[in-house]
Amino acid sequence: MPGRKILFIGILLIALFVLLMGCVQDGNGTDTNSIAPTSIKSFSKMENAQVCMENGKPVVRLFSTTWCPHCKWIKDAFDSTMKEYTAQGKIIAYHWELDTGDNTLTPEAEGAVPASESAIYKQFNPEGTVPTFVFGCEYYRIGNAYESQNDLKAEIGEFKAVIEELLKG
Repeated sequence: MPGRKILFIGILLIALFVLLMGCVQDGNGTDTNSIAPTSIKSFSKMENAQVCMENGKPVVRLFSTTWCPHCKWIKDAFDSTMKEYTAQGKIIAYHWELDTGDNTLTPEAEGAVPASESAIYKQFNPEGTVPTFVFGCEYYRIGNAYESQNDLKAEIGEFKAVIEELLKG
């Protein structure tokens, strides 16, 4: 009997360790570094678009709100993926929460979305719905593509595919 008790405790400790390791990834348990780019399926391409650049890097944007459940679902996966690319110096990224005016990718709490950013949001989504993704002013998408399957890995894979396509240009 004591052997079974020790085995049970050991299994519990291993399960707890695995659970805790998953929680330190991106808030959703997804290690964004290990997800490879896939293909571009759900983004639309703006033909003849001039890629939006800052300091020679493509600009990636997400427009969301704090109250939108679809925005909450994608927030951590988007933010961690963009932080990965910005840390590598490959892109400039913004995640504007329209109701607070905050860019969640900075440590500061901004109080308003700049007029230039609001204009881009309105250009790509005149309806004003969220979430709205604008990658390099060339690719855009309104809404999440894989939320109904609860597949954050597919979302991240497609984000990476679009970014890699922008980096080729």
